[in-house]
Amino acid sequence: MDGGSVTSDEVEVLSAKEAWSEYQLADGTVLRVKPIVIGITRVLDAQTADGGPVYNMKSTLISDVRPSRG
Repeated sequence: MDGGSVTSDEVEVLSAKEAWSEYQLADGTVLRVKPIVIGITRVLDAQTADGGPVYNMKSTLISDVRPSRG
């Protein structure tokens, strides 16, 4: 890579489904995580090995801990 900047265009998100992933732990605690996309850009002048578009995504991860009730 030459260290130059990457040229990209922002892509509008038309719909999203951001579901929780849940993990039940042995002590009864439930951990929940959900990714939230903040923005998506398509990299111009770049393709995957099979010719598809290349995207960059900015996201954050929300977490929730639900302790055992026992």
